[in-house]
Amino acid sequence: MTPRLLFKRSGGYSVLEVMLVMGIVGILSVTGVSQFQSRNAGAVRALMDEVEGALGNAHRAAAATGRDTAMVTWGLWASTNPLALAHGDATIVDADIQKVANGTAPTATLTPAQVSTVAAPFRYLKADRVHLGARIVTASSTEWANAMKAMPSGSKNVDLTTVQPFATAGVMNGLVVDANLLFPEDNAAAHRVLISGSNKRFLSTFIIPMVATTDAGRAIPGGPMGMLVVMANGGTIFKFYNPGIRSGDGKWRRI
Repeated sequence: MTPRLLFKRSGGYSVLEVMLVMGIVGILSVTGVSQFQSRNAGAVRALMDEVEGALGNAHRAAAATGRDTAMVTWGLWASTNPLALAHGDATIVDADIQKVANGTAPTATLTPAQVSTVAAPFRYLKADRVHLGARIVTASSTEWANAMKAMPSGSKNVDLTTVQPFATAGVMNGLVVDANLLFPEDNAAAHRVLISGSNKRFLSTFIIPMVATTDAGRAIPGGPMGMLVVMANGGTIFKFYNPGIRSGDGKWRRI
């Protein structure tokens, strides 16, 4: 009978096995980072489109009725008292537009026609995939500043106020300030912006800054950023986007 030979493997791994494992880990790491960065870039762009759509909805309401329309914002980027934008006939006070949009009884007696003008095309949703990857912030907020923080290499996103049309002598110079926010930082009380029904123009200048975030809602240093701008007595919604220095060139462009 041929004796069975038993081979016992010594402890540890060969150099080839270690290199193979390290290579696989490296590929998975790069893929994970790439997917994370792509998700955040997509979230900022999607949030910009979502808010632009809400503004356009209100603008179309004013154009269709020929009556002044009020856009009313309130709330915070949180699950309690979530950030929202609603619009309705400008004859309705802010609090009642808010109540109708929330499905509660208004304080004043409104006609069915008035109630029918109220809609809420934008709300913060805690579990929304887009709202998990990007958020609306204020121009002086910690989150906006965090998105502008330098990377370990020293590179960082370009400051929006240093490029046209926001730089000196530009048509939007001086607009990136909290006084022009559509969603003020302390937005528990309703905030109103009017759209003229006669000339179809927004009657106030306002900005809406946005940044890419982690799932915890914290801005990503060097991550994608966005800004929506509307000029008083204009009907155009301007969109500016920065892909971030983390995975792009860190430069702003109009989209």
